[in-house]
Amino acid sequence: MGLFGKKASAATGSSSVALPPDLVSRLEPFGRFEFDPQGSGVDPIGFPNAEYPLMQTAKQDPDGFMAALAAATVPIGGWTVYGAMRLVWHFGLADPDVPQADSDAISMAALQFLHDSGYPRERLNPREMAFWRRIAGREWS
Repeated sequence: MGLFGKKASAATGSSSVALPPDLVSRLEPFGRFEFDPQGSGVDPIGFPNAEYPLMQTAKQDPDGFMAALAAATVPIGGWTVYGAMRLVWHFGLADPDVPQADSDAISMAALQFLHDSGYPRERLNPREMAFWRRIAGREWS
């Protein structure tokens, strides 16, 4: 079974993405691994890849996927939301240079987590730094 499934939304009549109940448990180690592959102690076997069914589902309904992912991960924060950001960016589900409310909320929450945790700017990649400057409107300090 894929990580994500689709279901019809009765409220809108359009399709929306139903996230699986184990989403948090999958994104938390994914986030830790993506940030620090060697130091995370996480085995990446079973992580999403380009052929993973969730990628196809996400690409079929990108707005629904992003809304569901933001709703599930932004309130939790931490490595879970960082994992969500990396999932979105790594698989091209949203462009960090193009404003999109739900994707931006995920990314800002992820980077705010790193900032609040005291990680220095050197730990961020150029794409993360550019996004931070665009959304936060300031340099990483």
